[in-house]
Amino acid sequence: MSKILAVFSAFIDRLCESYTASPVALSIIRIVFALHVLIFPVDYKWVAEVPGAFFRPPPGPFAIFTDAPSLELLVLLEIIRAALAVALLVGFHTKSVSVALSVVMVVGSGFTHSYGKVDHFILYELLPAAMAFAGWGSRYSLDSRGTPNFRRGNKTAGFVAGFPMLLWSLTVGFALFTAAVPKVLTGWLDPSRQATRGYLARDLSDPVKVGPMAELLGTVQIDAFWKFLDYATIFAEGIVIVSVLVPALFRLSILLILGFHAGVYLALGIDFAHYLLVYAVFFAFPFHVWFSFPGSRFKRHRGRRVALQSGVR
Repeated sequence: MSKILAVFSAFIDRLCESYTASPVALSIIRIVFALHVLIFPVDYKWVAEVPGAFFRPPPGPFAIFTDAPSLELLVLLEIIRAALAVALLVGFHTKSVSVALSVVMVVGSGFTHSYGKVDHFILYELLPAAMAFAGWGSRYSLDSRGTPNFRRGNKTAGFVAGFPMLLWSLTVGFALFTAAVPKVLTGWLDPSRQATRGYLARDLSDPVKVGPMAELLGTVQIDAFWKFLDYATIFAEGIVIVSVLVPALFRLSILLILGFHAGVYLALGIDFAHYLLVYAVFFAFPFHVWFSFPGSRFKRHRGRRVALQSGVR
């Protein structure tokens, strides 16, 4: 049993090493994320314009709210969000600020969802809390300027961790998996059904929101094409969780998902642009190690540590 545990522990170590991001790249993503929150803020104030009779909190923690939020509370949430985003931008108390920012954004979305609004922001909102522990405040931050290594001019100053990145990859994979399962259960695999075509036809019949290529795709009369899109959708959303244990395959699956999101936007007008930051953290490495397999980076870093311990520079 001890040997099995040792092998499992070593595998997890190698896996975490493969997911450990570059502190420079991860910190740049932090800055871009903070700017995105400040420049493209989600509006909460519209909730105050909706009659309180329509307030129906979703199941879960928000069920404790019996009354609709006031305009003052919604404005306060937006102010706090902006203040936290500024603190995140400069890297001030990055870990606690990141977690607080996630909490505020989730609370804001909880109120908007209490009126039937549905969006795909949840992973975007949870990203700061996850990256707080991955080390996205390790560079280009006020926090990093207080580290001894930074003061000595060490360009590798700061701490990044692979385990939070591994947990984040599982979170993203599970979220996409939960999108694939209902499709399977509602007949998307049925050869006689064309689910994707049905969604497109619905949008074209009531063109409140359609994709740039919706009308062109609506002229396609090839049944095999539409059935392929159904199968490809389920495959793209389902393969991510399976591939987590092979980082190279996982990153390929994320590229596949990016292509899927682009296709959804072109056909149905659903914009996933904000998810670029959610996925970008998985590519926060030099290009040549994007698709490395577990063990290659681990061996290189372990060899470097041994050399340093031996006094070899």
